[in-house]
Amino acid sequence: MKKILALLFTLIASVGFGQNAIGVRGAFTGSTVTKFPLIENITPDFKFLPSGSAAIFLEIPLDANFSVQPEIAFTQKGFKVDEAINVGGDFLGINIPVGGRVNFKTNYIELPVLVKYHVGDKEAAHYYVALGPSIGFMADANMTVRVLNIFPIKTNLNNNMYKAFEFSGVAAMGFELPVSAKMKAFVEGRYQHGFSRVLDTPIFELPVRNRTLSGGLGVKFNI
Repeated sequence: MKKILALLFTLIASVGFGQNAIGVRGAFTGSTVTKFPLIENITPDFKFLPSGSAAIFLEIPLDANFSVQPEIAFTQKGFKVDEAINVGGDFLGINIPVGGRVNFKTNYIELPVLVKYHVGDKEAAHYYVALGPSIGFMADANMTVRVLNIFPIKTNLNNNMYKAFEFSGVAAMGFELPVSAKMKAFVEGRYQHGFSRVLDTPIFELPVRNRTLSGGLGVKFNI
């Protein structure tokens, strides 16, 4: 993590201090995974897992409307099985008790690089859109089971179940508002679509991929 932060600040120093901006963003997220065919008919639906994310970013203008925005983000992903049924039995090698409601969570350090287009005058209130790839490193994973929806049991999962890296695409839309001469606030919605498989299974290459929606707020400062 220290090396990643050092890389970001080196990038800031190297591009100069004309109209670049540095900022922070926090968001509420909902994530799930695609369901693989082997369990399509024998498990309940995978529902959105509510969680959060946070990021710091650097915005580097390319011209009057376009800019590039590298980021360092922490994002919690996963899914939940939350049906009024008894799960019970073995699921992905994990024993889930009868009556259990389950949250699977994976924590990622992510490096998105977005191309951003500002609609209208960047110095006034305006909309923007952004699109780009992201590489994620999975830091850890855990599972929380609520027996009879009352007693939470948290278990760390074996990281060998998951791919260490994830490649995904990010699409964003937001509204930006000047607060002062050097500060702007923004509200933003994002969709992140995983392209690489999440599970690292030895026999079958299960097509399980992350899907994440988020909405958040942030501020940025001209430097």
